[in-house]
Amino acid sequence: MKWFYIISLGVVAALVASPMFFLEGAEKDKYKGKVVRYGTYGSAVRSVDPATCGDTTSAGFQGDIYEGLYTYHFLKRPVQNWVIPQLAAEMPKISKDGLTYRIKLRSGVKYHRNPCFGLDEKGNPKTRTVKAEDFVLSFKRIADYHVSTGLAWAFVTRIKGLKEYRKKTRKYNVGDFSRYNLEVEGVEAIDDLTLEFKLAEPFPQFRYVLAMNSYAPIPREAVDYWLGTEDDGKGGRKAIPKDKRATEFNEARQVVGTGPYILADWVRKSRIVIERNPDFRDDFYPTEGEPGDKKAGLLVDAGKKAPFIDVLQYDFASQGSSGWMLFLTKQRDATGIPADVFDTVINPDKELEKKWQKKSIYFKSYWQPSVYWIVFNMEDEVIGASKSLRQALCLSFDVESYLKVIFNNRGRRAVNILPKSFKGWKEAGPGPYCKFDLKLAKKKIAEAKKELAAKGLLKNGKIPQLTLDFGGTDSEMSKRAEFFRQQFAKIGVRMKTSLNDWPKLQEKVNNKQCQMYTMGWHADYPDAENFLQLYYSPNIEKQTNNSNYSNEEFDRLYEKIRVMPDTPERTKLYAKMVNIISEDCPVMLLTEPQSYVLIYGWVKNVKPHPIGYGYAKYRRIDTALRHKLGGREK
Repeated sequence: MKWFYIISLGVVAALVASPMFFLEGAEKDKYKGKVVRYGTYGSAVRSVDPATCGDTTSAGFQGDIYEGLYTYHFLKRPVQNWVIPQLAAEMPKISKDGLTYRIKLRSGVKYHRNPCFGLDEKGNPKTRTVKAEDFVLSFKRIADYHVSTGLAWAFVTRIKGLKEYRKKTRKYNVGDFSRYNLEVEGVEAIDDLTLEFKLAEPFPQFRYVLAMNSYAPIPREAVDYWLGTEDDGKGGRKAIPKDKRATEFNEARQVVGTGPYILADWVRKSRIVIERNPDFRDDFYPTEGEPGDKKAGLLVDAGKKAPFIDVLQYDFASQGSSGWMLFLTKQRDATGIPADVFDTVINPDKELEKKWQKKSIYFKSYWQPSVYWIVFNMEDEVIGASKSLRQALCLSFDVESYLKVIFNNRGRRAVNILPKSFKGWKEAGPGPYCKFDLKLAKKKIAEAKKELAAKGLLKNGKIPQLTLDFGGTDSEMSKRAEFFRQQFAKIGVRMKTSLNDWPKLQEKVNNKQCQMYTMGWHADYPDAENFLQLYYSPNIEKQTNNSNYSNEEFDRLYEKIRVMPDTPERTKLYAKMVNIISEDCPVMLLTEPQSYVLIYGWVKNVKPHPIGYGYAKYRRIDTALRHKLGGREK
């Protein structure tokens, strides 16, 4: 769904649940008698604002706090067949021409209690119910020129009037929120519980977009209160000068969602605490699933009111070894598996070793609709000038050894820009440079030198040193960086590596400050168009096409397929577009990741979802079993 640099830690954060003996002092007393789940996360959270969420880590936490109009069924697959109402009362009514979507909202949905709604007679924050106009505001914020919403903005440009609205907002002072009073033709609140969208052209994937938390409703009170005023030091509020106002919610107290959990505390790169929302509507665990779900124990809680866990606490742990030790001492309920112990946990048949099974531990292994790659900045004077150089780099990298050395073969070589499970992957087939071929790589390097020499870009007859940025600063990332240097050295390419934390890498990428960088894409929705839009040249300015790639034929085909329904003809065009990318190499394909997670038996209802978020409400801890097995409070 989003940019990511390491998916396994984000997934583990969404699954983990640990005993209460992390709690100490007043905090321990505060949660006495409640079910508390503890986990860790290894990538810095970039955003707690749905409008600016553009990575898997942030989305993972936001999914339990914010809700969209639609979501995916927790248990049923394939996911493209199971988009279901969440804040909507029903599926949209779509006009025959596919351009108008009318949606009825669920009545009585309340926001988290927050001071932005005022205080009651006892001094407690109030709440109110969600209205259609709140969704109108959320889409205006997505289109607002002054809010950094690149990924979310790219998906809704086909709504009538949003592009024009964006142009108008550019003329406003950054802190002048009166721009949110402007009307937008394509997003309208018909009444308090009826929302209507008008599209400029058909958008077959629009129902998937409406299932993204980025488009969660936002109350105007939250914008005016938290972004327009500040504490006056006397127990009241005073207006913030318009030229000094922020446009993004960036503190826990500013977060106002509708989800089953409330963000109680967020300390960057330290701790996140999420508490049960006492005003959450009646929501129940699914009563149906796929064949095999009942046998797997995934329907034991069928029809029961959710959520089952009271408090979720996550601590930042960039080193995988620290999380592993917490798991071994039963201070954590789930974990990824560090590379150096993987072979002692998982046998050659990819099954859990019996000694771990005897400890009441089970594991989940699953593929995500994701692709890791190295992105080439096509606007860089060296990288963008030589297709042969990019092809040579692709051919010189031994992905199979990379998988074995770095990931214990947890994954497979990516052979084109689509995940294997997507339509178009098979039809496109492997790209010509998605293989390890040193002989051909050296031939391509010779061609690259000629191309660069013709443009005066060689230095003393050599290719200039290249710089590769990574999204991580720990020892594991340093190990990867060294592996990359060694691979490219085989064809005489000198490589400098730079380690960054995740938000810093995103900042550098958005500002076009990277020559090459490691990243990946996790599907926002189950359609190849979600990957193809990453290479559409008009998306460069929207910060979605971060390779800054431009190809006229590709753009022409994209403009054709983006309005087409799911047909064999569209799939053929998908494949043709994938083949163009495979030839031009704006990215160097690495792997499709496979996740392995170990989980103690007291954690129930674990079924990883490939795309959706917000399923912590369905997790359950068998507290009696946890105590029996030694995971008891101390």
